[in-house]
Amino acid sequence: MKTLLERTMRGAMGVAACPAVRRALRERLGVGRKSDSQTKDPAPKPPPELPLLFMLSHLEEDGPVRLDGVKLGVCEVMGLELDEPKLGAFAGALNALDFPAQLLVRQHPPRLGRLRENLKEAQPDDLPAQTKAASESLRGLLTNLEARDGILDRRFYAVCEFERADELRGLLAKAGLSVHQLEGRQLRMFLVSAALGGSPAEFDEDAPVGVEINRLDVRVCLPGQTGGHLTRSLHLGKWPRSLAPGFLQSLMAAGAPMDLSIHLGPIPAEQAARTLEWQKVRFESAQSLSFKRGRTMSPEAEIALEDVTRLRDEVQRGRERLFHSSLSVTLHAKDEASLKEMTQRAKAHFAATLGKLDNLAFRQREGLLSTLPLALNAVAVWRTLDTSSLARLFPFSPPDLDTRSGTLYGIDLRACSPVVYDSWDGTHLNANTAVLARSGSGKSFATKLGVLRGVTRGVTAYVIDPEGEYADMARAAGGRVLSPGVPGEGMNPFVIERGNSEELLQRIGSLRRLIEVMVGEPLGAERRASLDHALAGYYAQPRERTGFRDFHAYLQSDGDGELARLLRPFATGSLRHLLSDEGDDLLGSEALVTVFDLRLLEPELRPAAAMVCTETVWAAAAQDSKPRLLVVDEVWSIMQHPEGAAFMVSMAKRARKHRLGLQFITQDVQDLLSEDSSRAITGHSGRALLQNAAFKLLLQQDAAAISTVGDAFDLPADLQRWLLSCPRGDGLLLARGGRFPVRVEATPEEAEVIEWRPGAHG
Repeated sequence: MKTLLERTMRGAMGVAACPAVRRALRERLGVGRKSDSQTKDPAPKPPPELPLLFMLSHLEEDGPVRLDGVKLGVCEVMGLELDEPKLGAFAGALNALDFPAQLLVRQHPPRLGRLRENLKEAQPDDLPAQTKAASESLRGLLTNLEARDGILDRRFYAVCEFERADELRGLLAKAGLSVHQLEGRQLRMFLVSAALGGSPAEFDEDAPVGVEINRLDVRVCLPGQTGGHLTRSLHLGKWPRSLAPGFLQSLMAAGAPMDLSIHLGPIPAEQAARTLEWQKVRFESAQSLSFKRGRTMSPEAEIALEDVTRLRDEVQRGRERLFHSSLSVTLHAKDEASLKEMTQRAKAHFAATLGKLDNLAFRQREGLLSTLPLALNAVAVWRTLDTSSLARLFPFSPPDLDTRSGTLYGIDLRACSPVVYDSWDGTHLNANTAVLARSGSGKSFATKLGVLRGVTRGVTAYVIDPEGEYADMARAAGGRVLSPGVPGEGMNPFVIERGNSEELLQRIGSLRRLIEVMVGEPLGAERRASLDHALAGYYAQPRERTGFRDFHAYLQSDGDGELARLLRPFATGSLRHLLSDEGDDLLGSEALVTVFDLRLLEPELRPAAAMVCTETVWAAAAQDSKPRLLVVDEVWSIMQHPEGAAFMVSMAKRARKHRLGLQFITQDVQDLLSEDSSRAITGHSGRALLQNAAFKLLLQQDAAAISTVGDAFDLPADLQRWLLSCPRGDGLLLARGGRFPVRVEATPEEAEVIEWRPGAHG
């Protein structure tokens, strides 16, 4: 950054149209004066160097230094969901602010090159050709997103003098914001991108850079660009009378690259109180004089008197403070037509609330400096605002879900940014996901797409499929399909490694619940104790245990004979192939995708079979902790049994210990979210399962269930209405305390794998 900004600026300031200004500028640059010994004009003085143009002296490892010698601290701030409690917390932080600060929002095209490289490195070598083509198409989609209009990165920053940076970070942290200081390479890339426009990236420090300042715009020519790009700085000269929460949110959601800066200078409380008292007396005197003359005050004057009186009382009570405030916007565009359109759009946003953006003619450099991370209001125009109004600006909203690790999950419709995260990177509570949607809303497509993208980066997937919807996709992706209960395709969850006593105890509890579901009726306390005793005795014996048939023989000889008779269909009857020794081979050679197709089983037997499959996957996860995904479709078929509900909740709690992500899907939203007070253990309800899911995807909902969904997830009325009518494939992702309206987008190659049918392609 230091070397780059010390290079000489190639362009020169545009000549003003006014003759007097042009003559003064020519004299200042030494143009047009002739000496006695010369008849030709001398060469003009060179333009100022880039550091002088951008008011930078030099860059230190932990902060930039302005020309006036002031060192700055630059912090990146994570966004928050906008609601009243967070607005109140942010207002409290502003009330404690007693030094100048700058709040900066940058929107620029995303750079996804590192993500593409990571996806390519994580791709398994043994992918089938069709799956490999889908993986390559995803990387192509990421390249397309970098150049697509309206897809932007949004980043939030706070800037102040370096000595007060720790205090500023503490205030923002108390407001619930996640803050970290920029240093080193990250700081250098940020400053270069802020000064020259675009996304943070490495620049060739020896390449020439041109900056041309014109009357109403600035042209910046970067290395490799043809003709450069244009920027235009605007300043909010007339503020609206009142600011609604999220006032700037719709402006930033317009999909335009921009830098938006808010400068704050706190006014001492004593001075603010005196000023407001003087204003109140002035308005009251005008009111009294108008009454004496037989006239009434204008509506504007009455409103102003009410505002001043209210604000004076709030300031005297310490609930509000006054700030010198300034708002500047710098727009970025490729050409003049785009810049003109963006300017009109920005002005229309403020005009709708009776505000006005000024053009800053012949002051584009000052406007640009005001939107750089310099904590410097070069426009030098201020407006006095109270704490509540500033808090409603709340520039740290909406949040984004873009960690640049993992894979692409969709497009954020509100922030106009990619949704990228890694469920297994350890930064989330767990890797569990809940998908709640009505029939036909696209939940199966979204789930298959997530499975496919996970497979292309090495995540082993298992799907419990009660209706056979995932079988064709698994075959196309190079996976396998098993039908529990069919000879040769059984599983053996009763084989347990006895090396870990804690794991053994947990697995015995899971098997006890599994047997209860297999029996098909709740076991009494005495029989449950007898079963627990039999399992403990069975696994305490030193000889090797081969599976369920061995355990059934143990029950007949040394355990509960009545229970053994109830389990006879799984040992010697029609379901004898469900719990067989073939599970050892399943665990020994995992496929990319394994689908357990339960459609051949009777509906009343599917919960038991699903639990057998789940236990088998858990056995694999316990033996080898690597990223795995277990998808349970129509989870309500298991949750409607108390023992099955307890089993699923236990699985959701334990899955993260072995890097297992549990994804459960249901269209019976009301049944899953309802509280059944008749149960002895209410924690086994669907709400308990949802509490153990770090990610929740709500696709289109039914009108009969929307009130239940809204209450369960505390959704505002506008989001509830949107969920009733959103298009197929759109939904609301709840994660990390935020709400993200997303659109699931797949490439044609990915859709071909997902929708593959036997015989449809050749």
